[in-house]
Amino acid sequence: MVDLKAKIILNQKGEAAFIAVKQLMVTLKWSASVDLDLMAFYKAKDGRTGGVVSDNYPGGNLGNLNEFPYIQLSGDEGIGAKGGDNEEVLRITRLDDIAELYICTINYTDAIAKQDSSFSKYDGGVIVIDEKGETIGVPLNSEKGGHVAVIAKIDNTSPIGAKLINENRIITLEEFASTIPGSQVIVG
Repeated sequence: MVDLKAKIILNQKGEAAFIAVKQLMVTLKWSASVDLDLMAFYKAKDGRTGGVVSDNYPGGNLGNLNEFPYIQLSGDEGIGAKGGDNEEVLRITRLDDIAELYICTINYTDAIAKQDSSFSKYDGGVIVIDEKGETIGVPLNSEKGGHVAVIAKIDNTSPIGAKLINENRIITLEEFASTIPGSQVIVG
């Protein structure tokens, strides 16, 4: 299992922690022989929606840290279901205009094979690091089968501050397309 070395671990669905939102780094780590793809989808405070996903997907865009939505993805690891020290990184430099941000992963290997596998068997997890170096870990431990894991949500609608929430919700590609704002970027 990948070791999520973090100050706070949100082990249970629904657990939450307030986070500073000046700059964040979100890292998906796994070692199993599977191709997981880290993605971020957002709904802006003005109603715009969109996503930052691997450019290996039709409509994919790795993002840009210097223009809206101020999110950038490192690239695509684990291609061909290669095991080892796989990691994909999302960098976020500003969330001022974002109301909701969903951190998701698609199990590309099983989606292509049309198999519903449990994400818990793939030893993955996400670590969120803020600009002060504070870390929050969210293990990918749901045993439900499906192709998409909505790992975490950042709710930036409260005047108190942004909150990182463990979602660990496994859904089908159809549910993904109908419930995650901005997912239309890749599912049409």
